[in-house]
Amino acid sequence: MGEGNPQAKTAPLDETTALSLARRIINQEVETLRELAEGLEGVFWKCAQRISECPGMVWTTGVGTSAAVAARFAHILNCCGRRSMFLHPSDSLHGHSGALRPGDLLIGMSRGGESSEVNQLVAIADQLNVSTMAFVHDTDSTLARSCQAVLPIRSRQEYELQEVLATTSTVAFCAMCDALAAVVWELRGHTLEEFRRTHPGGAVGKELHGGKAGR
Repeated sequence: MGEGNPQAKTAPLDETTALSLARRIINQEVETLRELAEGLEGVFWKCAQRISECPGMVWTTGVGTSAAVAARFAHILNCCGRRSMFLHPSDSLHGHSGALRPGDLLIGMSRGGESSEVNQLVAIADQLNVSTMAFVHDTDSTLARSCQAVLPIRSRQEYELQEVLATTSTVAFCAMCDALAAVVWELRGHTLEEFRRTHPGGAVGKELHGGKAGR
């Protein structure tokens, strides 16, 4: 095919080049996590306390890859004894935001902080006297400016896949959520016995129930 033809395809990768690319991607993520750990400050502690002490439900929200991270975080928080639920921002704009109550906490996740659905949901939460928290890279974004608390989760744009697809930032967000979950577990004094009651399934449940799949 001629040069410049939109149908032209690049030659397939050879094994050496593919492994080199894979290692570079993984090392970028490792470097990002190291920078994230070294940059933890008092704001992390305050956010962990706020999540732990919330008198109502902790809601998480996001779109795209952030939605996947938010849903995962809600699940892990429940396992840590902190009642939580993922709230899809699109559904929330069609009435599901009615589940929010004063005393709840809404955590909005967005690397750039300009996802319109998430920002609209935060505005609704504010009207309903629901506390809001932003997990965001850009601390000068609409989401960061709209929320009462902001937890920066920074990653380099050039480390994203093709510099556009959220990959490294997704790893960073997941790692921060895991760190928060570990602290929340301890703050709430959650025990393995309590965990056992709500996790009878899978290999973990089998082990915790003395080799039995459940009761």
